[in-house]
Amino acid sequence: MPIHPLLAAAYPVVFLFAANAAEQVTLEPLWRPLALAVGATAVVLATGWLVLRDPWRAALLTTVGVIGFFGYGHAWNAASSVIDSQWPLIGAWVLVILMGLVAAWKAGRFTRPLTRGLNLVAALALLFNAWAVAGIMVTFGAVDGTIGEELTDVELFPPDPGDLPDVYYIVLDRYAGSTALEETYDFDNEPFLTALEERGFEVARRAHSNYIKTPLSFASSLNMEMLDSDALKAEATDGTDRKPIHRVLRDHLAVPSALKEIGYQFLQVANWWAPTSTYADTDRIFRYAGQDEFSTVLEQTTLLRAFNEPETASREPFNIKVIYENVRYTLDTLDEIPGIPGPKFVFAHLLIPHDPYVFDTDGSFMDARQVAGQGIVDSYRRQLQYANARMLHLVDRINATAGEDAVIMLQADEGPFPARYQADAWRFDWRAATDEELEEKFGILFAMRVPGADLEAEGLHDATTPVNAFRIIFNARFGTDLPLLPDRIWAHEDLYHFYDFFEITDRLHR
Repeated sequence: MPIHPLLAAAYPVVFLFAANAAEQVTLEPLWRPLALAVGATAVVLATGWLVLRDPWRAALLTTVGVIGFFGYGHAWNAASSVIDSQWPLIGAWVLVILMGLVAAWKAGRFTRPLTRGLNLVAALALLFNAWAVAGIMVTFGAVDGTIGEELTDVELFPPDPGDLPDVYYIVLDRYAGSTALEETYDFDNEPFLTALEERGFEVARRAHSNYIKTPLSFASSLNMEMLDSDALKAEATDGTDRKPIHRVLRDHLAVPSALKEIGYQFLQVANWWAPTSTYADTDRIFRYAGQDEFSTVLEQTTLLRAFNEPETASREPFNIKVIYENVRYTLDTLDEIPGIPGPKFVFAHLLIPHDPYVFDTDGSFMDARQVAGQGIVDSYRRQLQYANARMLHLVDRINATAGEDAVIMLQADEGPFPARYQADAWRFDWRAATDEELEEKFGILFAMRVPGADLEAEGLHDATTPVNAFRIIFNARFGTDLPLLPDRIWAHEDLYHFYDFFEITDRLHR
């Protein structure tokens, strides 16, 4: 039976998932694109079979089409360092596909041997990658309990259990601190910070993230603890294995667990990044209904990439228009959440001002050509200004809709990556980073509002780090007496040694 077109259609989907399985936490993102790829191929194969009355020739023609469709994006990735426009590649690719179709049509008596050979090769390739995916998912679920077992159960004692304020924890990914914005981006963020202060916020202008990457920062912040690097390394298969820290994020976390114990509803505004797409204690998730991260990356490996601004030859591994719609959905959803009855704990991880830069200062879409003309620095500044405007609008909406007693934490999990890192991310050695590069990466936005509380008396200071954010909030508003931890800052050597932390606190507290 000529089943190789179906196997060939499944292979690129499973292969891409296997290659990026470390960034996935469930198999859920795999099923929809896999079903779509195999289903569409089956329709084409059946149509060719009915028209030609020759299943073997129809299958060969279909497989050529499948290879042409799913191979284009990979070809562009290889050619993009040589040519600046996709049009020459598109022309060459169409010619290659036509030659393949002609060869398949003229296969004649070789159709049966080719069918047997293609069936075998495609089946083996698919089986190999499916086995890899299965192995990764099995190890992901094999939690041995060494991480997080020493976390203290936090019990909250609000002064009036019948009058609980809404709690908002809004993380703006890669929002740089004031120093880096001035030194690296030539941007004065004081008007925004002052506007927050006028709305009752305390701003830590010299705040830094405790860790270098999102999953590390979130696991620490939401558990109000420093990470146990030895336990993480013990569970990791090698220095690049992210599954241990992703398992921590998928487990019960101290902050939402404590709030839910006293009656809070946990509402999550999720982005498309799988490791933070859901949490164990989440009651309600708001997620963009369009493409997820895996699907949009897969799309960019196909011939559909030729229709994505071919003259600007985008090198991004995802559709930036999908990113734009996704982030816009999260921002618009946040505007509606204050109207939901409380008490509620709202956690939003916003991929803004995180690249790719797709928002202009007024919220309009910036395409690849505009970003290339402006440069990275100006594009970052524009997206940052839009984020600032939306945050002030959100705070005002919370005040107008639910009153001014809401507790609000605006924070970044990390700053943007310096230029040298982006040029060679995997081999960049943070031990050799300059002070300016460390400041750019670790300096963050940190603004907290707890109405009626003396946050300075609770320990908030100008260089507070996220690990203490909810310790301060719980002490100030929820009757706890949690000791504050030392505000220590940790980098890792490189991406090949993800859990090999070394301390850089002294270098940043200059």
